[in-house]
Amino acid sequence: MKESNSPKYLKYISYLQVIGIVLVVAGHSVHLYPDGIHGSGTLFYKAVYSFHMPLFAFISGFLMIYTSRLTSESRRRPWPFVAGKLRRLILPFVTLTAVTFVPRAMMSGMADNVIEINARSFLLSFVHPNYLPIPFFWYLQASFVMLTVAYCILYFGHRIGIKVKVLVTTMFVVMFVFAVRPVSVTSVFSLGMAVELGFYFMLGAMYSVFADDVDRCIPWTRTWFAVAAVLLWGVTLVLFERTKGMILCAVAGIIMCTSMARILEARQWRFLDHLTGANYLIFLLSWYCNIAAQQVLSHYVTLPWWVHTALSVTSGIYIPWLAYGYLQRHSNSRWIRLTSYLLGQTLPRK
Repeated sequence: MKESNSPKYLKYISYLQVIGIVLVVAGHSVHLYPDGIHGSGTLFYKAVYSFHMPLFAFISGFLMIYTSRLTSESRRRPWPFVAGKLRRLILPFVTLTAVTFVPRAMMSGMADNVIEINARSFLLSFVHPNYLPIPFFWYLQASFVMLTVAYCILYFGHRIGIKVKVLVTTMFVVMFVFAVRPVSVTSVFSLGMAVELGFYFMLGAMYSVFADDVDRCIPWTRTWFAVAAVLLWGVTLVLFERTKGMILCAVAGIIMCTSMARILEARQWRFLDHLTGANYLIFLLSWYCNIAAQQVLSHYVTLPWWVHTALSVTSGIYIPWLAYGYLQRHSNSRWIRLTSYLLGQTLPRK
């Protein structure tokens, strides 16, 4: 039974998650542009990477506050929260890393970096970003660190009488200082990336705590505001490339996407509805489609770069989406439930 004080479903947050995962797949699909030149030098690549991971961190921070009910009388202790994140984030990471290690190492001739098949590389693939078979899985580690550390601080701080709003504001200020004056942090288990994204994570937590006040001041659904946000993001992208001003660009990108998601919800434009719920599985499985459509296929078939890109984007989104639908429809199967558990998915109850 759903608890009476459980958080209500926020459709615009689901839209934000879909927007974020589409940007991730698109960003990973400009590997060859054009004809063998790496796409990281393109304006599109720079635009996507200017804010798409800060957007994910923002959403995570928002949902940590919104779904955990830290501000209510019913508070979860840290261990169940940490256990839930282990199952949701780390179990899929371990499962897919273990399954992918050998095939990925055997494909080193097609990949951008070489992974050797030995015990040392295998063990390092679970803790060091340079050895990850699926490179962008560093975010699973960083997200786990941000969520569990922030939750524990908030929980124990609240237990000794410090208000959640004070704690969140203090942590936000601290992470902002780290963002403008970076500190040297080990890359093991993506701790450095957790610190780097911590400002955006706490920005999401701040918005969750002060949402009522913020929403009264910001006209999210007005067309002029959305246009202004797009222009601000575009201007800062051009002006502040490779400078600390990119923090402003990332924040502008988050504001831009939030406004777009709010507009989709307010105007009931439902063209993204079919992807809601599948975003996490798309994140977990899209790499296999991206690799097949670009690096593997390019070794056997000569096609224009844009064909590889289109195949990568389409397959990276919709093959995992089909897999998500299959898991949901066959939730009574013991093997499907085991697979879903290993992938951190939640299935309908029998």
